Amino acid sequence: MRLIKQNDDDLAAEEAMRGGAIGALKYCTVATFIGGVLQATSPRFRAIKPPQKGWLMVAAFLGGFGNGSDTAFTNFERRDREMQIKLANQKRHEILYGTMEEKQALLEQKAAATAALSAAAPSEASA
Repeated sequence: MRLIKQNDDDLAAEEAMRGGAIGALKYCTVATFIGGVLQATSPRFRAIKPPQKGWLMVAAFLGGFGNGSDTAFTNFERRDREMQIKLANQKRHEILYGTMEEKQALLEQKAAATAALSAAAPSEASA
């Protein structure tokens, strides 16, 4: 289990609330459309009083909010976990093979050693 910082907690809550609002909007839009079609075509639905139809909209809102926030939060956790795995793999690779700076320094050392050997070789041949 990893340590969750306050900033991570705030980001997760913000993502869940945004996903919940989008989900509620989607579900309410569909419920309003279906309610309009039923109002125009179904006498049984027309017989339902407006407060009960309002409760149907509240149920659609709550269902959409719950589904949207859960989906958004799950996706947020999945992205966070992928980032953690990527960082862990990068650290393991750096431990095994070194960082780019270390590789560059090693190449510079080899180049300097090669230059020193090539500079020393002609002077030894003339002696």
